Amino acid sequence: MPSLKEYNVKLSRLRSTRKLTRTMKLVSANKLRRAQEAEKRVAAYAERVQALLNHMRVQTDHHPLFVPRRKVRSVLLLAIASDRGLCGGFNNALFREAARWIAEREAGGHAVQISCCGRKAHSFFKSRYSMDRFYDQAVAHPDFAAARQVGHELIAGFLGGRLDEVHVASNRTGSRGEVTPSFERLIPVPPSALPAGTGESSPAGWLIEPDPATVLEFTLPTLISLRLYELLLASATGEHGARMRAMEQAGSNADSLIRNLTLQRNRARQAQITTELTEIVAGAEALR
Repeated sequence: MPSLKEYNVKLSRLRSTRKLTRTMKLVSANKLRRAQEAEKRVAAYAERVQALLNHMRVQTDHHPLFVPRRKVRSVLLLAIASDRGLCGGFNNALFREAARWIAEREAGGHAVQISCCGRKAHSFFKSRYSMDRFYDQAVAHPDFAAARQVGHELIAGFLGGRLDEVHVASNRTGSRGEVTPSFERLIPVPPSALPAGTGESSPAGWLIEPDPATVLEFTLPTLISLRLYELLLASATGEHGARMRAMEQAGSNADSLIRNLTLQRNRARQAQITTELTEIVAGAEALR
């Protein structure tokens, strides 16, 4: 049986762990709130940009970012995960689904390359698949500048003929806080990325300069970057939510251990006191 000193050392360490998990939960809650607010702002801005395109006559059928390749050979998967751990199974499910997705693509004759946002994704994929890019600081503090850099490189790879398709693997957070892996094609841009009304005539009184096609040429890369920014923020939201739940569970486990160890320590102390009293009584009887 451990001594009282050993019990006290264990309890002190558990209480320190409990304080740490409580602090990490509060920090994650604050970051979660800020990420959710940023998500709302980006979604509102993207909606306004799409509404602008909805009021212009734009021909998307012949734009290179909308036209699928006749034969798809080279596919890039952009995996968005976290930089840090202690967030439960937030990354593991995404990695399993990504590995399955890559295996299906390779079975279909496609050459799959991987680009990563997040150190956990880079650590998992770098020794298993062909690594194209690693964007080190993209998920630590998601901002539009990082998303635009990633978007411009992906667009350049597609327009230059190096890539035939670009897909994104990321985590989505449901209404109940559950996190599920999600895959979507980013380039070529799916027709659903623009409003259904795109292509209709401009309303009366609108003056578009220089012309709708030029505006689309400028706006479409921005929409792709905005979509990447939304996915980065959604991943950050899911990560902070998962870390909050993991820290809450860890804190609950620490509380349970503290209660059990306190009970065991009290029993050990009671046994020690009983032993000391027995020895005192036995010594007194021996002196008679």
